[in-house]
Amino acid sequence: MSNNEWKLVETAKEGDTHAFAQLYEKYYADLYRFALCYVKHAQMAEDAVSQAVLKAYESLRKLRKNNSFKSWIFQITANECRKMLGRKEGYLEDISWQEPQKMEEGYAVFELEELLLQLSDEERLIISMSVFASYNSKEIAAILHKKAGTVRSLKSRALAKLRIYLEEQQAE
Repeated sequence: MSNNEWKLVETAKEGDTHAFAQLYEKYYADLYRFALCYVKHAQMAEDAVSQAVLKAYESLRKLRKNNSFKSWIFQITANECRKMLGRKEGYLEDISWQEPQKMEEGYAVFELEELLLQLSDEERLIISMSVFASYNSKEIAAILHKKAGTVRSLKSRALAKLRIYLEEQQAE
């Protein structure tokens, strides 16, 4: 964590909403991608991130270590994703379906969802934690209560699956 980011967290903990907004802006895209990998639905991912950010803002003063902000807000997001999945059945019926929106990388949301559906839940979670939350294998292993070597193997297999799927799609 940079010194500037540490100061932003400290300032936000003191009640500065502008500082919190800067932190939100810094992490929103990664939080959204993480949530999308987790829940596999764009609207649910947006709602999970919104709820997580609100909860983070309300309980920011409880954060003990400023340098833990990133992992803390990703954990809150993961908890919100689990809640969303728990009430998914009725939730999806209430969502108004929209045209897919383009993400900054040029992939439509539905393409990313389709790609991620090629993975098991565990593989999707490991990839999202690695790619979007920037956790290393050791950190992911600690969170998931697995060995780091197991996480590396699962990640490697998941990336191989994605590569094969993308090659098949390009060949069509």
